[in-house]
Amino acid sequence: MAKLKKENLSDLVYKQIGSMIKNRDLVPGEKINRKDLAKIIGVSQTPVNEAIIKFVNEGVVEQRERQGFYLKLFTDKDMKDLFAVRAGLEGVALRMCIEEREAECLKDVLTAFDGFSNPLSEEEYKKYSEADRMFHEKILTTSGNQVIIDFIRNFDFILKCYQKGLIRSPEETLDEHRDIIAAIVAKDADKAQNLLMSHHLKTKNFITEKHIQ
Repeated sequence: MAKLKKENLSDLVYKQIGSMIKNRDLVPGEKINRKDLAKIIGVSQTPVNEAIIKFVNEGVVEQRERQGFYLKLFTDKDMKDLFAVRAGLEGVALRMCIEEREAECLKDVLTAFDGFSNPLSEEEYKKYSEADRMFHEKILTTSGNQVIIDFIRNFDFILKCYQKGLIRSPEETLDEHRDIIAAIVAKDADKAQNLLMSHHLKTKNFITEKHIQ
């Protein structure tokens, strides 16, 4: 059996710690005990340290001088700021898709919400959540802009860690998604960009009104 490469081990540890963050085995705001993490995962402390530094660089973990590492506790303001940035970046990504890519590249986006009708059953809600994830992910990957892709994927990781499920209901967002799709079909880059930005800014405002954490 081939020996596991050091870099592969580091990647595996990073993914495992990421899963622990998503599952809330690590609690936002609390100190991260790297020695205990190494024991739980069954590795030396070196790959754990490497993974934690990566999370620091991504803004998920914060290093406090003389105190150690803490899983960042994101506030309402943090989430509002992140959604504001996402609105701008994903809007640009969609414009790039329409202006620079073949229509075939967006076929999954155009059919993402086919068959949905409010109100949704519990099972349909789960499928809608997955369609929502795919819709936004496909826009990003189709744009081909790696800077935008990296930022928003990191944002999505943060969102999954601190918010379970959709922030706004399908009753609010289904028509918004379909309006965006109609603008894409019409190849109206300005309208599509503005509608997608508005879509995310409405979520930002919803957080303000409902004080979602």
